[in-house]
Amino acid sequence: MYHGCNRLAIALIFSILIFISGPVSAQLVTNGGFENSDVGGMTETGTPGWLMIFGDDITPPVFEIVNEPVAEGNHALKTTVNGLGSNQWDIQVVADSIPVTQGATYNYSVWAKAEKAGAQVNFTVGNYSYSEYNVIRPATLTTQWKKFTMQFTVSDNQTYIRAPIHFSYAANAGNAIYLDNLQITDVNFGKTPVVVEAESGIIGSSFSVQQSDTITYVTTTSDYLGQTSPEDTSSMITYQVTFEDSGHYNLFARLRVGPNEWDDDSFFAAHGFGDKNDTARADWVFLNGLADVGFAHATDIVNGPGVAGSEIWKWVNLTKNFFPGELPQETFYVSSGSLLKTFQIGSREDGLWFDKFAFGRSDLYYTVEYLDEGLPGSVTPPEQDSSKFYRGPPLAEGASKFLGNVKGLGNNNFADYWNQLTPGNEGKWGSVATSSDTNNWNWSGLDDLYDYAKSNDLIFKDHCLIWGNQQPNWIESLDPDQQLIYIKAWFRMVGERYPDMDMVDVVNEPLHDPPSGESNGNYLAALGGKGETGWDWVIKAFELARTYLPNAQLLINDYHIINNHSATTSYLEIINLLRDRGLIDGIGVQGHRFELEYASTTTLKHNLDRLAATGLPIYISELDLGNLNDAGTPDDDQQLTLYKRIFPVLWEHPSVKGITLWGYIENQMWQPTCYLVHYDGAWRPAMEWLAQYIQDYVSGVEKYEKTIIPVFKLKQNYPNPFNPNTTIEFSIPEPAKTCLVVYDVLGRKVATLVNKDLTAGVYTITWNVDQGQAASGTYFCRLVSGDQVRTQKMLYIK
Repeated sequence: MYHGCNRLAIALIFSILIFISGPVSAQLVTNGGFENSDVGGMTETGTPGWLMIFGDDITPPVFEIVNEPVAEGNHALKTTVNGLGSNQWDIQVVADSIPVTQGATYNYSVWAKAEKAGAQVNFTVGNYSYSEYNVIRPATLTTQWKKFTMQFTVSDNQTYIRAPIHFSYAANAGNAIYLDNLQITDVNFGKTPVVVEAESGIIGSSFSVQQSDTITYVTTTSDYLGQTSPEDTSSMITYQVTFEDSGHYNLFARLRVGPNEWDDDSFFAAHGFGDKNDTARADWVFLNGLADVGFAHATDIVNGPGVAGSEIWKWVNLTKNFFPGELPQETFYVSSGSLLKTFQIGSREDGLWFDKFAFGRSDLYYTVEYLDEGLPGSVTPPEQDSSKFYRGPPLAEGASKFLGNVKGLGNNNFADYWNQLTPGNEGKWGSVATSSDTNNWNWSGLDDLYDYAKSNDLIFKDHCLIWGNQQPNWIESLDPDQQLIYIKAWFRMVGERYPDMDMVDVVNEPLHDPPSGESNGNYLAALGGKGETGWDWVIKAFELARTYLPNAQLLINDYHIINNHSATTSYLEIINLLRDRGLIDGIGVQGHRFELEYASTTTLKHNLDRLAATGLPIYISELDLGNLNDAGTPDDDQQLTLYKRIFPVLWEHPSVKGITLWGYIENQMWQPTCYLVHYDGAWRPAMEWLAQYIQDYVSGVEKYEKTIIPVFKLKQNYPNPFNPNTTIEFSIPEPAKTCLVVYDVLGRKVATLVNKDLTAGVYTITWNVDQGQAASGTYFCRLVSGDQVRTQKMLYIK
């Protein structure tokens, strides 16, 4: 209990009661940070919002407003205790007349420190009958500012309450105590996203305000190739954003990428708040790759990149996932003294529509629904209904060939369905090489997918090294010699960063989209041009891949092949040139809806046979089937008919060693009608059929093994760093006595994982550090087989 004023002298009082309009979540304490008080000692009238109270028999404390030290803002309250009473409340300051709502819950926070360590105070909050809703008793102070917090509910019918702070502790005698920024706020204060309509800003002339159904949006009217800044104020929109509270915020955007996908998916966002220079590189962040990211379903948590596709409205967390490598991933900071901020964007590609922007606290989670409706964020991730999610095993487990899929940075149950992974946009040169400075290339997306594949024992096929459609825009302006230097750097860095990738599409779509001409890379000459063979540039690309990615199977990939005899003939010309030089390990054949839905199965079989005659394995890539022409509402019967007619032709061909689908989840498909799984996890009829077909086909078939020929290799352990388990994979090419031993940095043996005769093959070992006494730090894993030795460094962090 805290006690009243009837036995105390009052060195009074404040104040003016403030009528609070707007949301109940605003700061409720009048002058909680003492910013409305004059610097100096208190008078008998006290200071706005506060009572200063002490007993008659106490040497008066000194209450004064100071401007140093402060925790936030410009002022703080200093209380010097000169004498003590018999009760803790005999010296107190009271934040008074705080408006509340019956039954509501509030957060209480205050900053405090002392001149000398060991001081103690009570932070209390309650009604005028001296009943407490909550209390911190005592709070021990140090000489450093510390924030004290609690939560309370108004459990009675009070509409105004008070928050006394008690000082009469023996440890406080002769000490000075500082208080700052007492806040009492609704429990949802600051959690509500600040939503800004895209058309509400000062709009440059390069933008247009348009209407789609009930949505008003803005879009640019022209394309621009620059990657550093808008370079024209007419290409900018300026917003004034009023925040409810200080703190760190993430930036979200509700946007729609047009039908040209990766030609409709980039813009510039200001690097932080304030007015920006339209030509200053440091003022802007180039945001690209929005075509296959984001979240569209109401219960999606807009946190990671997401995998929502084009031509749908979706929310994207821009701050957390798309700031490129040359700039740090920084949140937007709002200080308590400046809640009005200027924010700007700049246009780049037409076809990108903006409906809203939103700022949400960086420590909270927001779903699509929360952002759509302006609802408070959640401290913990909202629970998702996963009752219909498939939990494995992978559909092709036990098969003699793989069934894989493309994966973005989402779909965490991906490994329950598929046993092979191909990155989508993340593996392309244009996505990684965000600038000409190789030190700032953005590998984060590809790193995550590679690590996911390795940690889930999935076959990893990178996509792709050379493709005319997506490469860095800056490469086009360089001369061929400079271009070749960058191409070699690209191949080398991929090989060094992902040494255990299984396959890679070296050249994508050589027949249909070579890297020649403006806006298509324009580096064909750097690779040797057409040359004597007509395909010298392809041969050069494969030669580089063989040099820099020696452990990967090298594939070529193109579309409109097996549905067209002439295209198959042209494709075979390239393939045979590569095969004769020992440069190719497999043939990729795309299987998109528009290639296969009208093709005869006889044509498909015949051209697969022609490709198989090369002796190379065939891999069907990018398979998707749905509505004819991808038109209209998704038609379950049409999709099922196509799968039954086409899939067996591909799967059952003896030279087809794997099929990679190009997506499977609703709202995450390049071809929107081609999804197999509804967003809630429920299967469409074609998925039901596919799962049963694969199960029936593989019954009794020997389990698939990777086709890589074993070599002597000790792979990097994963995860790394780790705690407490890590997986170590190694291979040996011939039978030998083999030892796998872990040593610490002093060369002392920590664990013997293998010590026996092994046959040629690939082996996987798990080291569980909890089974030993290893401390955090660096360890070395040493593989000895016959007369060959390899060592890898590992990092264990408890």
